[in-house]
Amino acid sequence: MSHELIAAIDAGTTGIRCSIVDREGAELSYSYQRVPTIYPAPGFAEQDPRTIINLSFQAVSQAIHNCPADPRDIIGLCITNIRNSFVPMDADGGFLTNMVIWQDQRGEQVKPWMLERLKENGLGIEDLYRVSGQPFGSFQSGFKAIWFRHYMDSLYRKTHKLATPQAYLTHAFGVQDYWEENNDLCCWLVADVDQARIDDTLCSVFDLDPDKFFPAVPPGTKTGVVSETASRATGLVEGTPIYAGSGDQQCGALGAGNYGTQEMLTICMGTAGLCIAWSPRPIRHPDGKCQVHGHPAGGYTIESHSSSCMSSYQWLKDTFFAEGKSMENIDGLLMEEAKKAPAGSGGVVFLPWLQGAACPHYDDSARGAFAGMTLATGKKEIIRSVVEGISFETKMMLDTLVKPLALPIKRIRLLGGASHSGFWNQLQADIYGLPVETTVQKEATVLGAAMIGAVGAGLYKDFKDAVLHMTKREAGYVPVPANTEKYEEIFELWNECYHDLSRSTFGKIHHYQKKLRHGFISQMPDDPDQGGIR
Repeated sequence: MSHELIAAIDAGTTGIRCSIVDREGAELSYSYQRVPTIYPAPGFAEQDPRTIINLSFQAVSQAIHNCPADPRDIIGLCITNIRNSFVPMDADGGFLTNMVIWQDQRGEQVKPWMLERLKENGLGIEDLYRVSGQPFGSFQSGFKAIWFRHYMDSLYRKTHKLATPQAYLTHAFGVQDYWEENNDLCCWLVADVDQARIDDTLCSVFDLDPDKFFPAVPPGTKTGVVSETASRATGLVEGTPIYAGSGDQQCGALGAGNYGTQEMLTICMGTAGLCIAWSPRPIRHPDGKCQVHGHPAGGYTIESHSSSCMSSYQWLKDTFFAEGKSMENIDGLLMEEAKKAPAGSGGVVFLPWLQGAACPHYDDSARGAFAGMTLATGKKEIIRSVVEGISFETKMMLDTLVKPLALPIKRIRLLGGASHSGFWNQLQADIYGLPVETTVQKEATVLGAAMIGAVGAGLYKDFKDAVLHMTKREAGYVPVPANTEKYEEIFELWNECYHDLSRSTFGKIHHYQKKLRHGFISQMPDDPDQGGIR
């Protein structure tokens, strides 16, 4: 008797993972391919879409090679991907630039113009938030699409469509037309999140052509089948159905079982950091601080996010500790070293804003910093302060999400890189003052994509049934009251560091770095034929 398997791809910021998953959520095999990110100027962040396609093929090929089951048992392919990332495409499907990813901050340059346009049309930020469900940050795709419209006008005019990874990856695997999924249309800022459709009025306000967006379908929709070309490149059987996925954060929430209850919240510590609550209604934060997206299983995700999170931890590893050490063992070594420092790291605090501050400050000028160091400060305090600083930012996001919306959160489910560490899991419970737990399948994002594929293929009648069978709780951690009290004190110091630096210092540093960025922009070819990607 044949198995019924799903191939799921998580095209993340730092890497692409393909997992072959059975109907009970067990991972039979996987492959991971690291994705390089290009930082051409302060605040800019890009990736090569051709590289992403090739690495996705390689990840699937290796996963199938490692899988004990027959590729004919794979009854569906589903892809999840980073959000707020896109690449301009011409009418022939050629890429006109690198893909601008969510970490990119160039959109901040058009914020004054956007405010003027809103005012001219009798609107304000609160109106934009009411329709799109998106805070006035700079990380969303819409800001960067408007930037292209202003600063690279000839390229914008040559752009046929603005393509997300969902559109160009599913096409690369065999989907004949290009399709987006509708949960993340709001990332463009010119979409109605409640109706999951592009809003012509907002397109007019911000001078974006609504025809430059691909049509969108709900997650789980069959959009095509694996082509002969993709079959040869990957080992997937030609004709295998392809199902529309959803954004990585919604898939992570789904894979962790965050669906159908408002008592559980998920915290994802990945390249970005997210606190995500599920709601049956598209509720809004009273101060416009939290994002609203569609949930692939129905209802909505209410989210607060950070722009660096585990990128800050990766920076620590790459900059100070990677040389001469096995990257395979370095996480364990760093956590053992961090354990030697006391809670609060001896008063050393780390501000993790290496790519600006997102929720709740939305301060593009914020920068990373260490404070409180003395000649007595050693490696253990530095490492622990980074772990604590990332967790403090998450606590700040958690407070921003839960308190104003009066969410009845009783427990937190953890996912992402940090959830692999029992030490970090306990530290989070202590800092948040709430019980936290993990799941057996650590890669919840790719599992969520597999769930969408499983429901699309008819393995389960609905997502409630899929979660019941495929998500399995692993371990729980409860707060230690003495540690929670200590962290409340350090958290206040951490907050004060931000506010003191934000009054003047961050702005001056940001101004200096903007001069470097402007020098880079002045050298960029506006004509894609003079340096664009084909």
